[in-house]
Amino acid sequence: MKRIGFLGVDTLTESLVKLLFKAVPDTQIFISPGSGEPAQKLAKDYPCWTQDSHQAVVDEADIIFINIDRHALNRLSSGIKLAPGKTLISLVPGVQIRELQEMFNHANCVRFLFVNVNDSSKAVVILTAATAQITDLFSLLGSVSVLSRESDFNMIEKNLL
Repeated sequence: MKRIGFLGVDTLTESLVKLLFKAVPDTQIFISPGSGEPAQKLAKDYPCWTQDSHQAVVDEADIIFINIDRHALNRLSSGIKLAPGKTLISLVPGVQIRELQEMFNHANCVRFLFVNVNDSSKAVVILTAATAQITDLFSLLGSVSVLSRESDFNMIEKNLL
C-alpha cells in the first residue's frame, strides 16, 4: 500500500490521482486543506482524506507531491518538516532539485513531469534521479523515463509547458 500526499490540487493532480487509484487501488491519498473546491471534488470522487494542515499531509504520507505556485514555495517550506525516508516530488516548473533540497532541508527530492496521453488510462512520466521504488510505482501509470541529467529534464519541461 502506498501513502501519497498532495500539497496543492488542480486538474493535473486530479488526473494523477485517477490513474493512481486505477493502477494501485489500495493507495491512500491525503490532500491539503488549502486546495479549496478542487480538493473537495477530489475527496468526493475518490477515497481521499483532506487533512487539517500541510504538516498533517506530510506526516501521513510517504510520498509528498508539491503542486503549488513557485512563489509560495518559501512559505510552504518554512511551514513543514519532512522526516527522513519520505520522498518529496515537485510538480512546480523550473525549480531545480538543489533548490528544493535547500528550501525543504531534505535530500530525497525528485522533479516530475506527467502527461496523460489522450485522457487514457496510461501516462508518460518523466523523473529526475528517482529511487527504484519511486520508478516502480510510477511505471504502473505508464511509460517512465528517469533522466540522470537535470539539464535534459529542464529542456523537456520547457518544451512541454
